[in-house]
Amino acid sequence: MALTVQTILQEHYAAFAASHPLAAYQRDAAERLRDCRTAALGGHWRSCPNGHVHTAHYNSCHHRSCSLCAALQRERWLASWKERLLDCSHVHTTFTTPQDLVPLWRYNKRKFAQLLFRAATGALRELLRDPEYLGGLPGILAGLHTWSQQLLAHIHLHVLVTWGGLNAEGQWVEPKRDCLLPRKVLMKRFRGKFLAFLRKALDRGQLVLPPDLTEAAARSLLNRLGRVAWNVDIPERYEHGQGVATYLARYLKGGPISHGRLLDCRDGVVRFRYRDNRDEDPEDGRGRRKILPLPVDTFLARMLEHVPPPNMQTVRGYGLYANSKKADFAVARVHFGQAPQVEPPKITWRDLCARSGHPAATVCPVCGAPLVVHGRFPPGRGPPPLAQPPPAKIA
Repeated sequence: MALTVQTILQEHYAAFAASHPLAAYQRDAAERLRDCRTAALGGHWRSCPNGHVHTAHYNSCHHRSCSLCAALQRERWLASWKERLLDCSHVHTTFTTPQDLVPLWRYNKRKFAQLLFRAATGALRELLRDPEYLGGLPGILAGLHTWSQQLLAHIHLHVLVTWGGLNAEGQWVEPKRDCLLPRKVLMKRFRGKFLAFLRKALDRGQLVLPPDLTEAAARSLLNRLGRVAWNVDIPERYEHGQGVATYLARYLKGGPISHGRLLDCRDGVVRFRYRDNRDEDPEDGRGRRKILPLPVDTFLARMLEHVPPPNMQTVRGYGLYANSKKADFAVARVHFGQAPQVEPPKITWRDLCARSGHPAATVCPVCGAPLVVHGRFPPGRGPPPLAQPPPAKIA
């Protein structure tokens, strides 16, 4: 049986939960991932409308951190954004927060994320509004990413920015320079805004401080971080944003580690592959592939740390990509000869099976009719016997 996050949870979560404090939403996520597509969640029938085949299937958990459930939601999001993106070059910028702020993030995930989005996108919009750099309103798609390849806390934003924007007269203008913005200028604006937001939240009592951090020490930390360089990256532009959107889609659903990276779990140790970005491979310019062994409790603690709290948005659109700017967005689409945006047809599980090379999983092996879903059975037990074949047409 292939090793998955689910199999690790099924074997080790009970002991881990008994000895490690977890937030309610983390427990809920772990239990849903553990029980996904098992009798614990109940199930349904998939049947041939002509009565040839009747098979029972357990329900999915539909949690955004579940690798088993990720593919369909990821493909739907990606299809929607590929239709939405303007047909122009984009720049993939990244905004990384200092590791010194990780304790604050752990105790204030929603607030920290909210301020991080505001600071990074606000810095971009303010600078690009300046005629010295652009003098227009760009489209911005920002995604929160909280982990490193080793599952350690690494809080940063991936931000996709159009190469240009609409000026006050509704005309499309492009950057005045070869780069979108000077890196150091953007870094200082982002750093200043984010630290100011954190100070204001601290003044208003909106931040929970870690037990070992006093308010005076927190203010001293913020002052010190205002004097050091932060990691803000502005690489060369991409001809189109769809490649970066595909890259972002990997982080929207499915949690911080894919099943393909897991090697084994033996004697209380999980081993998985990772790329060491501090040890670059000269052949491809990427971090070398290595194997990391972790005690299973450490692995689960790191993984569950990256479960987003309920209702926390991890991807947001700003500028021309904001829902409040639909009129400006429509003008920009006209400039690029794009038709008004329409939502693409909703991808179904049948579509997904066909794309992944398993179309037979969705049709009757006898007559080829599409299988239909019907007849739920409750959690906590196996499927009851099917008393009689379903009618020829199943709703």
